[in-house]
Amino acid sequence: MKISICSKKEGLDSLVDERFGRTENFTIIDLDTMAIKTIKNNAKDQVSGAGGEAVKLLSKHSVDIAIVPHLGPKAETAMEAFEIKTFSQEDYKSVGEVLKAYQAGKLKEITKKKGLTRV
Repeated sequence: MKISICSKKEGLDSLVDERFGRTENFTIIDLDTMAIKTIKNNAKDQVSGAGGEAVKLLSKHSVDIAIVPHLGPKAETAMEAFEIKTFSQEDYKSVGEVLKAYQAGKLKEITKKKGLTRV
């Protein structure tokens, strides 16, 4: 299973980014092997639709779970279409802290219920 975390730089020590569609990078962690790679978010420079394009990028890298600061409506719809589960990154500051919180079951899944986003 692969998860992605919005990050400003590379690696577990990187600070998380407070943006999804315009994040600098996505740090992708394979939970089965604990392999870590960071990919540049080329969608961040788009005039519009950055969130949806970022979701396509995650899907291309076989991400199962995206841990995000928040999602716009188009990105949320794209996550559902690509069957990528989303969790809130809460107030953690580094990629490593977010990863540990996810593994400990401390992050809340973001679900869509009756047209409203629930965190």
